[in-house]
Parts: sequence; C-alpha cells; structure tokens
Amino acid sequence: MIARRSFLKRTGMVVAAAVGGQTMTRNNAFAQPSAVVREPDTFRLGMAGYTFNKFKLEPTLEMLKKVDVHYLCIKDFHLPLKSTADEIAAFHAKCRSFEVTGYGVGPIYMGSEAEANDAFAYAKRVGVNLVVGVPFKMIGQKRVSSPELLKYIERKVQESNIKYAIHNHGPDMPDLFPSAESCIEIIRDMDKRVGLCLDIGHQLRDGKDPVKALLDFADRVHDIHIKNVTSSGKGGRSIEMPRGAIDLPAFVRALRKVKYNGVCSLEYEKDMDNPLLGVAESIGYFRGLMDATR
Repeated sequence: MIARRSFLKRTGMVVAAAVGGQTMTRNNAFAQPSAVVREPDTFRLGMAGYTFNKFKLEPTLEMLKKVDVHYLCIKDFHLPLKSTADEIAAFHAKCRSFEVTGYGVGPIYMGSEAEANDAFAYAKRVGVNLVVGVPFKMIGQKRVSSPELLKYIERKVQESNIKYAIHNHGPDMPDLFPSAESCIEIIRDMDKRVGLCLDIGHQLRDGKDPVKALLDFADRVHDIHIKNVTSSGKGGRSIEMPRGAIDLPAFVRALRKVKYNGVCSLEYEKDMDNPLLGVAESIGYFRGLMDATR
C-alpha cells in the first residue's frame, strides 16, 4: 500500500510538472506571439465560363456564390457577341448582384479579320481588357493555327490596348495551338500584350510541363485555366483537382515566383450536367494549396 501511495504521489508530481510546463510554454507563447505577416497573392481565383455551358447566367452565378468565386471569364452563351449596350448593362448588373465581375471574354474562335474585329469590339463594349481567343485558318476541312491572322490581331491589340491570350488545346487539336510552346513559336517577336491563356490540363496532355511553361513564358501569360487531368497524353481526362497528375503545389509556388497578377480560372470539364460538387472540391483544394504553400 505504501509503495502504491509513493508511486501515485511521484506520478502526480510528474504530471503536475508536465502540465505546469505546458502551461508555462503556452503562456509564454501568448505573451510573445510570433505572428507571420503574409503578403496577399497577386493572382485571383476565378471561373472559366465554359464550365457552365449547360447553364444560363443566373444558375451559373448561384453556383459561383456557393463556392465564393468572384471572377468570371465570359462566354458568348451567357453574353452573345452581338449584345446591345442595354443587354451588356443588364448582364453586369446581374453579375454585381452576386458579387461577380466579368474580367475577360472567350475563348472566341476567329477565322478572319472581320471576326477578329467583332471580338475586339465586343470586348470594348463589355468593358474588359482581355480577349481569350483561338485564331485559325481553314486547310481543307481542318482548323489550323493562323500566324497571318495573329499579325492582324497584334495590330488590334496595339490600337485598343486590349490583351489577347491564345488558348492552347492539347493533343486533340495538334495543328491548332496544342501547347504553350506552339503559341510562343508564332508570337515570340510580337507585342507582349499578345500572349497565352495557359490551359494547364491541355499542356500536360500534350506531354509538356505546365510549371515549366509558366516559368518560361511568365511575361506572356495573361490568363490561366486551372484544372487537373488523369494523365499525360491524349487519354488524359478531366478530373477533380486533388486527384490528377499535375503537380499543383509546384504550380502554385511558380505563380508566386513569377508574381503572376492575372486570374487563375477553374475550367472544370467533368460532369458538366451537374458540375457543382466537382467545382466545389476543386476550388476548395486550390484554396487549401494557396494556404499550405505559403
């Protein structure tokens, strides 16, 4: 019995000392906080309008509100190219009611100077400074990249001061800007306001590294479509962001390294009839990465 009492007494003293030590440590921590001041990111999180190509504007905005996203790249099925001033004003008013800002338009496919004129006039009427586009020419029945039209687009950029971002399309369209590199090859000597909408999923599917593309071409990246895909190669398919093959932590770190100051817009191409769950998972994961990689 004495031995037992002695053991319990000694054990109590050890526990008390441990608790006291923890209390002292906590008190010291409270007394001398070591708060880390973090600079806000220069880039913003947004949504590519194509994600909601099965939905009208209001249901789209309702979903953006649910996932707390406030920037939208406008597609013409939400705001047609021929929209009037009144229709554009109504569109912006509806977006404002959901605390959403349309920051750019596109992607817009354009195969002629007239279509390029229409796209830039549309962007000016909408009041944005970015056109995401795919400039092409027809060879037989196939759309291919058009260096000639890009020279004309460069003049439109210089006249309007509206940036132009070519959207890369991966291995499914090998002749129509499959990768960031295929875009840069054509625009390398052009005005730097002619640049890229870097689709990181298509970049990986074309066998290229999205992180390297961002680091190599940072001064040409005017917009980014973020997503994940199951694998490199043509068989890679869209999937929720936490589950794919792209090194997204490295990509977020690269965004900070180059001080990217545009929008990273989720383009979610899975379950497009009912995308909200996948969008929410992807947006939540990307926000988690933004916090965890600081």
